Amino acid sequence: MKPLMKSLRIARQLLWMNRWLWLLLVLWPWGMAAMLLAGGLHPAPEDVEAALEQQSIYGLALVAFTGGALLGNEQRSRRIVLVLSRAVSRREYLGALWLASFLPLVLYVLDLALTGPMLGVSALVLWQALGALLLLSLMTASLAVLASLTLPGVVAGMVSLVVLSVPLLLPPGWQMAQTRLLQVLLSGPATDHVRIAFGAGLLETVVLSAAIFESAVRIFERRDLRLKSE
Repeated sequence: MKPLMKSLRIARQLLWMNRWLWLLLVLWPWGMAAMLLAGGLHPAPEDVEAALEQQSIYGLALVAFTGGALLGNEQRSRRIVLVLSRAVSRREYLGALWLASFLPLVLYVLDLALTGPMLGVSALVLWQALGALLLLSLMTASLAVLASLTLPGVVAGMVSLVVLSVPLLLPPGWQMAQTRLLQVLLSGPATDHVRIAFGAGLLETVVLSAAIFESAVRIFERRDLRLKSE
């Protein structure tokens, strides 16, 4: 529990440093809802579902590019040296970066859950889309943190999104539970074996996310810090 608290404390500091960006993120779903409902209009269901799909993709991109950029920013500012000199392990430090990239997404999902019913999104569409978004974001955060160890921030974010999308290319019979989650996010709710799909998706994303994060920790513990000049 103590290592987790250290990671949470560092993540809180990282989030506070970018508080205005996160405030805009929290307000974004409400702004979209206001635009769609402007003038007392009632948007068509397909328009609302398309907007939800778009905002879900924005959420994944946010996690990817935030997770990809945090380590580089910390190295550039040399803040990483100060943090690691305070009895913080490299595992705890990477855990803080993971939390700082994932936790804002939780607030974003909460906002979408509150604004969705206002726009008339059906409960089935809403809970499946947001559930898939949360599960896929677990993987995205771990992939972005791993990629950021060797790649610049933007490139690391792009690579993590590309790798996340690979299951969509798998042929029938080789598809993963993650494939179903991506299909829900991009094409609409599943209609058959929903509980099995999400149960398997939860197990798969947690295991893979943990394995990817553990790989990132092992690499980070065995390498020198690469401090970047301005």
